[in-house]
Amino acid sequence: MKLLKCLLPLSLLFLITQSCQKTDQLIPDAAIETSNDAFRLMTPAYYRESENGSSIQVRFFESPRIFDLPKNSAEYANIKSLIDISRDAKQPMRVYFGDITMPYISITGAQKATAEEIRLNEQKFVITPDNAKLKKVLPGMAVMNGIFDYCAAQGCTTGTATIDYCIPFQYVVDGCYARAHKMRQIMNEEYNYEPQKVFSYEGPSGSLAVDAGDCCVYWWYHVAPLVTVKTATGTAQYVIDPSMFDEPVSIATWTAAQENLGCTPFADFGYTEITAGKIYAPGGSTDNSYISTNWTLQFYADLVTCP
Repeated sequence: MKLLKCLLPLSLLFLITQSCQKTDQLIPDAAIETSNDAFRLMTPAYYRESENGSSIQVRFFESPRIFDLPKNSAEYANIKSLIDISRDAKQPMRVYFGDITMPYISITGAQKATAEEIRLNEQKFVITPDNAKLKKVLPGMAVMNGIFDYCAAQGCTTGTATIDYCIPFQYVVDGCYARAHKMRQIMNEEYNYEPQKVFSYEGPSGSLAVDAGDCCVYWWYHVAPLVTVKTATGTAQYVIDPSMFDEPVSIATWTAAQENLGCTPFADFGYTEITAGKIYAPGGSTDNSYISTNWTLQFYADLVTCP
């Protein structure tokens, strides 16, 4: 595979170095070393009050997680104001957090992004033309199952990964956007096929909730590749998501597993959105170079869902 082989150091704090990218590029998902604090540039989508009213729970386009901002925090008023400004302007802010392994993360600090960071962040929305030579329909179920098995074998815990960055299917909490994009790259380069993406979103009464075995995880969105395959009667669509299933599944099966009332009575699946395969995250961002994809995969490679 002609996959990017830019090696980044795996640690809590990461430096964006010129050896791994041009100076006019940005790793939007990366934590940046600044005054011994780790932050990510993230753009607020919306927020809701928690069930008990003690906090607001913020959704950012750059992560499916739900971020908690307690109202009793000394920084609450300032951070909420910054969230409102960033949301309305559709511009990123600097988000600081503590323990990245928890499904819910308190926003421990926030600052306005610099003008240069905002400018560079806009590059996430650059759209490249589709490769007209890539197939849009798979010839049969055997090929689709082969793609699923190959992608699943690239998992970080399988011991069978052969690609440049293994895919952390074991870390269900976060990173679905990077997992989906890496699988899209595999399909492009190994199978001459261009999938779509399917996004699922929470409903108005709660969040997506998934049983991860020894714990539950909660998202405001989830994403995976969506393939179209020839059948005896026409075509059918299947979701490729080894983080949740051991075989391709229908969209209905995929979304039903994200509304697990055994995890919480507030589990609520809302709707799906089908997009082009090039779309990286909600809001229309892209990752044409796979820089953000590979950074995220490497950062989550050794993490586990249920500590």
